[in-house]
Amino acid sequence: MPEFLDDDDRYLRWVSDNPTGFVLNVRRNPGANYTVLHRATCGSVTRPRDEGAYTARGYRKVTADTVEELRRYTRSLGRADGSFSGACGHCDPLGG
Repeated sequence: MPEFLDDDDRYLRWVSDNPTGFVLNVRRNPGANYTVLHRATCGSVTRPRDEGAYTARGYRKVTADTVEELRRYTRSLGRADGSFSGACGHCDPLGG
């Protein structure tokens, strides 16, 4: 499960190469209170921005092929039920 910190170029290559994948937006120092799920194709986490906007300046990205992989990650942060603090309303990563 790739995790990207201070490496926008590598992160953007991953989302481009994995259009059916998922992205978890977390704070630079991850914690259970901020874990927002997106699809890898979501403009919220892929549209062109200034350098460092994705994986620096207070945030990192955790990526995976499946939502279940990211649920395991949130459990490791203390979300015992594997939930997310939010799911993007634009890309609807949970389908509904």
